[in-house]
Amino acid sequence: MKSIDFLPDFYRQRESLRRARIWWAMVVVIFSSAIGASALAQAWLRHGLMQQFDSLAAEYASAQTQVQELSAIQTQVTRVGQEASLYTFLKNPWPRMQLLAEIVRPLPESIRLTKINILEEEQAKTAVQVGPRNMKAEEEAAAKAGGPEKDLAKLQEEVGRRQTVIEIEGYTSDVPRLHAYVSDLSRSPLIAGASPKSLVSSGANQQARTGFTLRLMVRPGYCQRGGDTTQTPANTSSERTSAGGGGP
Repeated sequence: MKSIDFLPDFYRQRESLRRARIWWAMVVVIFSSAIGASALAQAWLRHGLMQQFDSLAAEYASAQTQVQELSAIQTQVTRVGQEASLYTFLKNPWPRMQLLAEIVRPLPESIRLTKINILEEEQAKTAVQVGPRNMKAEEEAAAKAGGPEKDLAKLQEEVGRRQTVIEIEGYTSDVPRLHAYVSDLSRSPLIAGASPKSLVSSGANQQARTGFTLRLMVRPGYCQRGGDTTQTPANTSSERTSAGGGGP
């Protein structure tokens, strides 16, 4: 049995158009909701990023201030270190009383000293020192150096080739003990090397005695070329076990 539709065509078209409009409205509402939610999410993320940026900007400014303060402190430390090096250099060479104390400390009873000379010898320049000089590099280094550093370099250049030498004269009746004394002097923190310069025997039997001359090379002081600054002479001297004491 066939159904008979008495409705006119324009009515059916109007109903279809109404349904289509409803679907369009639903689609518009869905897309509008999605776009609005996306905009809100982006706004929230932007707000969070701006807060983080403000926090990082404050931390960055603080870090820059700390870097500037650190740079100023490092510059000050460098300047003070240069001044301390210059002051220490001006205190060199080692005090004469300190050198004499190092000589007398391990002196045994069987050795008598008659004369002590402290000399300054000029050393010859090595092949490296007399070679061609890079004037441009030296000028650049001098331009970068501070006042104390320039003064220290100039003093080191002037006195760097001087070697302090001690010559000791005396006599003994116990030559083996003399060699032991020389060995003790070689272990002194102020002495770079010790060796007999001359030995002259005189007399016979039990009255025989040997005159000697010892040559001691004094170690370069602090801030001098070749100087050892790892520990102070006072500390190293207290750690050594000295031999029996005697008088010159």
